[in-house]
Amino acid sequence: MEEQKFQKYLSEAAEYHKNGYSCAESVLHTFRDKLPFTLSNETMRIATCFGGQAVGESGFCGAFTGAIMVLSLLVGRSSAQESKETAQTYSREFGTRFVNQFGSNACKPLQIHVYGSPEQKANCRRITSTAACMMAEFLAEKNLLPAPAVGGQCPEGKR
Repeated sequence: MEEQKFQKYLSEAAEYHKNGYSCAESVLHTFRDKLPFTLSNETMRIATCFGGQAVGESGFCGAFTGAIMVLSLLVGRSSAQESKETAQTYSREFGTRFVNQFGSNACKPLQIHVYGSPEQKANCRRITSTAACMMAEFLAEKNLLPAPAVGGQCPEGKR
């Protein structure tokens, strides 16, 4: 079987999640050493309150939020005078892809198992790793990060 182009994103995000990071933290950590700038430990803390149902059952999926954080780091603005059009366009486009893949970008509908159960953790890990892979593909497509040299694509999500 051909090695997947974005396999490292899948495996790294899953490993971060397995080691105790939340979904949002796992996605952000996966990209930390792949961005064209350094993210401080203080910056990494921004993801903590967006994963593990930290914002409650009505909140966005942490894996989705972590992916959008990565995107925002690359195309976001740092002053009100800068345009936010590209960031918003890309965010909506990725959001549509995420919903098409998983059926929702909200945590509660994606969690089909009891929170904290081994099945829920495995489901969240799968969503988290796939979200990181999808964002890597998206960033490569938009020429925001280079694509790995080996062929293949991210796996299809299972709803």
